[in-house]
Amino acid sequence: MRFTLPRYWLDRLRALPPARQRRLRAGLAVLAFIAVFAAGLGCGHWLALSGGDPARIRALAARNAVLQSDLSALQHEHRTTEAANQALQQTLAERDQELQKLKADQVFYAKLISSDASQTGLAVHDIKLTQVANTRAWNFVATLTNTATDADTARGTMTISVEGVRDGKLAVADWNTLAGPAGKAGVPFAFRFFQQLRGTLMLPAGFVPNQIQVSLDPERGAAVTRKLAWNDAVHDPQGVLAVPP
Repeated sequence: MRFTLPRYWLDRLRALPPARQRRLRAGLAVLAFIAVFAAGLGCGHWLALSGGDPARIRALAARNAVLQSDLSALQHEHRTTEAANQALQQTLAERDQELQKLKADQVFYAKLISSDASQTGLAVHDIKLTQVANTRAWNFVATLTNTATDADTARGTMTISVEGVRDGKLAVADWNTLAGPAGKAGVPFAFRFFQQLRGTLMLPAGFVPNQIQVSLDPERGAAVTRKLAWNDAVHDPQGVLAVPP
């Protein structure tokens, strides 16, 4: 049965006229050629695709790696730029604060110059005292000026003494007594135009202050002193009444 059908068609083919047999054989040959060509083309296309996918994947992977590297570089550049911008903003803010401080200092110094017009060189502009509540301690702010022409940086130390009454007698509390062992060397200063020095004094027990003297001992030039009435130096004049015994 397997050979019955092909033999039937073969017998039919042989029964055809010779010319028709040649045409039929030629047509079958053309169809066979077309089938073989199509099969070869499909196979080649399949082989091309199967062989090209890994290459394409590798190319895409390489491109992706380049893009990732470029992205990392751009992110790093962005972070660097942002950090630099923040640093610049911080610097500008600091410079602005410095400028505002310089303007305030200029105004303050102009007032000092106008009030100390009769003085030249190193001087004690004033000293302000504020009592530490319920103690014999006083905080001070001493303002020093240097109004000399072509003034150079003034350096040295400042000491304070207080005149008053103790046990019904006149007495003087020197710097060592007022500042204690930690302040024996005095308060150092170094400035060109003006400087404010801050510190704390401790009055002896039973001592009633009357006058305060500020002394400057510069590295170059003569010593400078200035005396003020205690009440004139006290920020709150009524504070002198509250000195503990």
